[in-house]
Amino acid sequence: MMRGMGRAGALAADKTLRPSTKSLRGSASMLAPRWRLLLLATVSILLFAAVNLARPLVVQQAIDSGIVDGDRSALVKAAVVFFGLSIGVYVFQALSVYTTALAGQYFLRDLRVRVFAHLQKLSLRFFDGESSGLMISRMTNDMVVVGDLINNGFLMVVQSILLLVGTVIILLTLSARLSLVTLAVVPPLIIATWIFRIASARAYDRVRDRIAEVMVHMQETFSGMPVVQAFAREGHNAQRFGQINESNYDANVDTVKISAVYIPFVELLGGLGVALILFYGGTGVIDDWVTLGTVAAFIFYLDFIFQPIQRLSQVYDTIQAATAALNKIFALLDEQPDQQESPDAKPLTKPVRGEVTFDDVTFAYGETPVLEDVDITIKPGQRVAMVGATGAGKSTMAKLLMRFYEPRNGRVLIDGQDLRDLRMSDLRATLIMVPQEGFLFSGTIRDNILFGRPDATEDEMIAACRELGVDDFIQSLPDGYDTLVSFRGSRLSGGEKQLVSIARAFVADPAILVLDEATSALDPETEGIIDTAVRRLLQGRTSIVIAHRLSTAEHADRVLLLGHGRLLEDGSHEDLVARGGHYAALHRQWRTGTQPAPDPEPD
Repeated sequence: MMRGMGRAGALAADKTLRPSTKSLRGSASMLAPRWRLLLLATVSILLFAAVNLARPLVVQQAIDSGIVDGDRSALVKAAVVFFGLSIGVYVFQALSVYTTALAGQYFLRDLRVRVFAHLQKLSLRFFDGESSGLMISRMTNDMVVVGDLINNGFLMVVQSILLLVGTVIILLTLSARLSLVTLAVVPPLIIATWIFRIASARAYDRVRDRIAEVMVHMQETFSGMPVVQAFAREGHNAQRFGQINESNYDANVDTVKISAVYIPFVELLGGLGVALILFYGGTGVIDDWVTLGTVAAFIFYLDFIFQPIQRLSQVYDTIQAATAALNKIFALLDEQPDQQESPDAKPLTKPVRGEVTFDDVTFAYGETPVLEDVDITIKPGQRVAMVGATGAGKSTMAKLLMRFYEPRNGRVLIDGQDLRDLRMSDLRATLIMVPQEGFLFSGTIRDNILFGRPDATEDEMIAACRELGVDDFIQSLPDGYDTLVSFRGSRLSGGEKQLVSIARAFVADPAILVLDEATSALDPETEGIIDTAVRRLLQGRTSIVIAHRLSTAEHADRVLLLGHGRLLEDGSHEDLVARGGHYAALHRQWRTGTQPAPDPEPD
């Protein structure tokens, strides 16, 4: 089992790869709306099995009544009936293939939408412990495997079982004595299949895990390609990928070895069965206790025993892989977000004043607290700068305010209302966070600017961009607001991406704005273009700026100095400098360009 794959990536206590109760119930509930299509599929499968099983009986009659008795009319009748049954086999096989595949595609479509929607609801804590490559593997590889089972394996399994059961019943009806000899090869088949099932179960689970490892490594390498090339780690990454790929190769070879032994053994038993029928059945014809047509029918029906068993053995790997994939997918769907909207969630009181309160807040990502007993109230419309060393808790406070995480103790409030009592839609409409690095989605510039407020009109968007000072920049692009940007906005510079990101927040017009030093990634010229507009944006609304440069704190109404998860100093820039405390020392060192001293231990 892969290490570090997290809860969703594991199949704990599922060593036989049986479908879990949740995956069975979940699949059944998603297929239930397609009951008419499933009913048609069931009827077509039953009719296919019936007409297929009838064909050897026609051969029996053709031999016994036509050939042996010399009745030409019986031969013509048998030939016509056999061809008619063959047409029925074609029609019902085509209908069963179409209906089951259509039902399967409905299921896969709905399952993809359900998984994607569920992933977006999960907390950031979940994504902190899971790689995006693994999530992509769930949406791609695992879905493909489930699709293989639905499109090919399911129909093959059902038809094979029907043919097997029907064949045994017909053989016993035709000749019990010959049936006992023919079916003597079944127990070895059962034993061989049982051994094959045990040997292959873990092997196919290892294959799924190795494929996930390959996907994760590829995704991480491609996403971090600038870092890989900057540190000349291409060779190391290629070597690591070779090791992972070798493990994937070994796991697949193990499954091939198992199948290479089992499938030829089934063929060998099939040959033994034909030999027994020829000898024992031929003796019966000579001794006149069985007809020649019955012996011929037995040989035909023997194929209905061994061919389904071969198909079942061939599709077994698909069943194993699909079962593992379904279990993992529904285990992922079973994950619950840490932040769930209360059934009694209340709307945020309007109009929103923008008061923010951290009431005795303590938080930890693991065991060590990141914030301890933080008590802060930010007044409506106040512009606050949070400063402190890396790991002081600045970004954590912003994430708690956005309700990406829940405090371990204490409360976070807006206008006196606990975030946990608010509707998530109201909270997200009230709060906007602009990260330090502008993140853009594939699409147009317009799509990205309207991401937070899709109902804004064209005039409102352009007016906001003009006020912000980015309209000229956007109009200079090849297609203006319709210019396409690739994944993460890679066609734009860092400053251009940040301009679009800030415009997105500007158009959304939130009551409370959180900026992770949104201008720190900009060059001086670009920063100068938007600095005045950003100040206008912050006016009249509560703003919290995570300040990496103390020049930002100089323009704030209030400065909060954090250290070791506690509030160390609180006041205006002028007041804190006048106090001569740690902030004053930081500011002095920043002005002179000297190395700042470490944060003092809290009292």
